[in-house]
This record gives sequence, structure tokens and C-alpha cells, in this order.
Amino acid sequence: MIGPRVVPLASLIWSFGVVALVVPRMTALREPVTAEPNQPSQPLDIALAILRNAERFSSAGVGVAGITPNEVMAWRVISFRADAESTFLKLLDTGTPAGQLYALAGLRFRNDSVFARKASRFKARADQVQTIRGCIGGAATFGELVAEITKGDWVRDYLRGSDYPLRP
Repeated sequence: MIGPRVVPLASLIWSFGVVALVVPRMTALREPVTAEPNQPSQPLDIALAILRNAERFSSAGVGVAGITPNEVMAWRVISFRADAESTFLKLLDTGTPAGQLYALAGLRFRNDSVFARKASRFKARADQVQTIRGCIGGAATFGELVAEITKGDWVRDYLRGSDYPLRP
């Protein structure tokens, strides 16, 4: 007959044996994780991709819960970098209309004189851009949004994450 102390000891040895046999095989079966060559891997690359493809111009808090959209988070990532001005200038040339508005807001935050020079060519644009202000989705002309950025409404909103900018 097996003693009462042998069963727990045998159980423990059995468990260690199973672990010793299974764990090495599990790690051998795992393929090494590699990044996709076309996927951005740095925060700046991700932020640029988000803003370059932005479909709408959003306030810092959207929806009933006031959630910060990815575009605003990306804007913040770029805004506090040493190379923010050159990054926003690049985005101004390569972004969607909404992406260009984020770039103008970034230039307004970083360098007023560069913003004034660049914004002057966009003030007369009449194409519609989709917007989200708090819980309200809508559209405004590119020129109207540039005027709001000029006043600093959007930049203040992005920096402090408060209520959406009110339209006059």
C-alpha cells in the first residue's frame, strides 16, 4: 500500500515532469514575432498616418462620454516634438482636407508667423469638411474652419481637452 506522503510527492513530480516536457515544445512551436514591413512602428509614424488619412475634423471630446479621438491624440503626439513644425508642414502637403486642418492647428500652436503665411492660401477654400463637435456631427467649409483655428479655438480645445469649440 502506498503511504499518505507518497501520493502528494508523486503528484508534484508528475506536474514538474509534464511542465518540463510541454514548455520547451510550446516555445519551439511559436514563430518569432516580426513587424509587418508596411506598418508604422514609431509613435510619430503612427500619428502621421492617422492625421494624413483623417476623415473628419474633431473636437477633443466627442460623444456623450467626451472621448478623445485618435486624431486629437495624434495631434498631441506631434505637437510636443522638437520637429513639430516641419512635421505639420509635411502633413499640410500630404494630408486629406481634415488632415490639413490638423496641420494648420499644429502650426498655429507652434509658430504663428508660419501659420499666418500658410493659412492665407486656405482661407478662401469652400469645400466642405466633416466635423464632430462634442455630440454633434456636421460639416463646415474649409475657410470657416481656418478662421476658427486662427482665433485659437481648436488649439485651446486640443491642449486642455475641454468642451468643443463653439461656433459663433
